Amino acid sequence: MVDDEMRSEREFNQHNIEEFRRNGGKVGGQFDGFPLLLLTSTGARSGARRVNPVAYFDVDGKIYVVGSAAGRDSNPAWVHNIRANPRVTVEIGSRGPKPATARELPRAERDPIYRIVVERAPGFGEYQERTDRLIPVFELVPE
Repeated sequence: MVDDEMRSEREFNQHNIEEFRRNGGKVGGQFDGFPLLLLTSTGARSGARRVNPVAYFDVDGKIYVVGSAAGRDSNPAWVHNIRANPRVTVEIGSRGPKPATARELPRAERDPIYRIVVERAPGFGEYQERTDRLIPVFELVPE
């Protein structure tokens, strides 16, 4: 069952990655109008490059991503990967991939940014309510 869920999620992500690249960073369906980027990280164990479509928030010219996993009790795999290797590649819109470093926000910085995230996308408030873990927030610092 878990393998089927993972396969389904990978197929869903792959479809969105292809649509993103085909349409200059735009993805329809449930993501229509929502700012997405493609985050390429290095697998913590495998060393393989992993691409994930991730919602992002531009706050005062800084780019933030949130490891919500829709409120599941565990972080998305990309969180584990960027904690192990914070050097990532980021694609926004039709711009090509750019190198960046993912910096996890300490609680004192995370909380005010998360409040802004919830103001812009209230579903993220619901995600935090669904789980006991503190949903992590990362700043993607361009290199």
